[in-house]
Amino acid sequence: MAPEVGCAGEKAAARIMIIAQIADTHLVAADGADPMFEARTENLRACVADINGLDPLPDVVIHTGDLTQNGVAAEFDHAQTLLAALKMPLYVTPGNRDGREGMARAFAADGYMPPDCAFVHYAVDGHPVRLVAMDSLADDGAAKGDFCPARLTSLDATLAQAPARPTALFMHHPPFDVPAAPDPFAYQRRQAVADLAAVVARHPQVVRIFTGHMHRPCVATVGGVAASTVPSVAVDKRYGDYAASMEGQPVYHVHRFERDWGFSSESRLVVSQADL
Repeated sequence: MAPEVGCAGEKAAARIMIIAQIADTHLVAADGADPMFEARTENLRACVADINGLDPLPDVVIHTGDLTQNGVAAEFDHAQTLLAALKMPLYVTPGNRDGREGMARAFAADGYMPPDCAFVHYAVDGHPVRLVAMDSLADDGAAKGDFCPARLTSLDATLAQAPARPTALFMHHPPFDVPAAPDPFAYQRRQAVADLAAVVARHPQVVRIFTGHMHRPCVATVGGVAASTVPSVAVDKRYGDYAASMEGQPVYHVHRFERDWGFSSESRLVVSQADL
């Protein structure tokens, strides 16, 4: 889980990057109060093992929020214990369940996330794709997201620093409607999403947006850029229709970037050892 950045020689030479995306693990603490402790723990443990078994290995893993269920220190400690097994760097952005302060404290030692920031925003360089984390949390602590002017200004400035670098944004709330969801729009204000789209449209190097929150897959465009959600790793929280063979297994996404073609994405079904 070290924050070291870089690519394997062959992939870097070919301008290829592989990103594994997980989200909505909703881990709970091992205090016996929540019956989902074991199931959600195993869901994430199985995902980590599957990611570590990919060939070639991903360059990085991104977690697009709701790492924890209640945003308490014991849950973050538990999450870090499980995620420490990853063979590649991990980068996280907060979900509404996490809260920005708890996540910033938990991952400050990894060196990529400012520990005392007003919002979680950072860039990761050193890969064929520049990664930019965007904090989509509402300041009032509500479940729905928002973007304040300061965050949008910061994003605009961050993107302006590397106008020639292919860049992917990752955040928790999808800035587009997910029609199949009970509440399709994830933000408090339509204007917040319109403002984000305007920033994205000003920076043609932005090639993809990765999100979570909706616990189901969906694809749209934001500011002319492809944007997507990912199913929740926590199987009990996942929404949507799945084949019978997938009902009890976690799903995550693998995104492959090639300089000449852009991103392609696939859903990865985690098959438990008992099913082999």
